[in-house]
Amino acid sequence: MNVDPELQKQARKSLRGTDPSIAKYMQMLEHEVCYLEKLNAQLNQEVQALQQRHQA
Repeated sequence: MNVDPELQKQARKSLRGTDPSIAKYMQMLEHEVCYLEKLNAQLNQEVQALQQRHQA
């Protein structure tokens, strides 16, 4: 995602201040995004390894 990190941070702060349930939801989403990014990196490594084996 090509999003300005500073803009993203400001948006999160303003949303968190709105309602405690939103803050909790945002925290949950951020945790999920982090997990998915790690999983994606892992899968990309596996794909690269498979492509290298296929080329050999």
